[in-house]
Amino acid sequence: RIRADFVAAALRTQRAGFAGVELHGANGYLFTQFLAPHDNPRDDDWGGDLAGRAKLLRDTLQAVRAATQPDFIVGVRISPVDTWDQRGLVLADGLQLGRWLAEDGADFVHLSLRDAAGPAPFEQDTGPVARAFREALPAEVAIVAAGGIWDRADAERAMAAGVDVVSLGKAAIGNPDWPRRVSDADWRPVRPPFAVQHLRDVDVGEAFLGYIGKFAGLVEGGATRRR
Repeated sequence: RIRADFVAAALRTQRAGFAGVELHGANGYLFTQFLAPHDNPRDDDWGGDLAGRAKLLRDTLQAVRAATQPDFIVGVRISPVDTWDQRGLVLADGLQLGRWLAEDGADFVHLSLRDAAGPAPFEQDTGPVARAFREALPAEVAIVAAGGIWDRADAERAMAAGVDVVSLGKAAIGNPDWPRRVSDADWRPVRPPFAVQHLRDVDVGEAFLGYIGKFAGLVEGGATRRR
């Protein structure tokens, strides 16, 4: 059912005229819960070794790729290494997963990182995670990365580490015009904690404003402890 739901969502997106979709397999969501050894105690075909833990994500990607048009972009976001919490996600496994995803038809692999240009936080001497992926994957598979991208220098540092496309998270919430403004090397984005009125001025909705207020240090007067 889960695979079928992803396929149905991708087909709706294609019919709506979008260029592609991203399967979200990062940040503790369902696919991560299968991939992370500390989260997945199963001993059937959907657990155990990396091949078993990766099966749900791979099968879903293959099904989406088969159901959509060849020119419809299909990518996958993953947590390639442990970032803030240790869940057993290590770089060697992440690279093998990336190779499999490329074989399964991914047009891009999106790395969710603490630092888009940095090493694996809980491993020694890995070098930039993005560079390892760029060297491991075929040239036609783009490497997208998120993590600590605030200004032009951050983006350039990530690109120097092997990233083809930088991805924004918190920076885009407070600076929705980031792609236009970043062409100016002297521009400095607004950084957290974001003032509530500033967020309203850039059209952050009240429901989302309430949600991001639960994350430590993101909004003035919001939570003070990381969730």
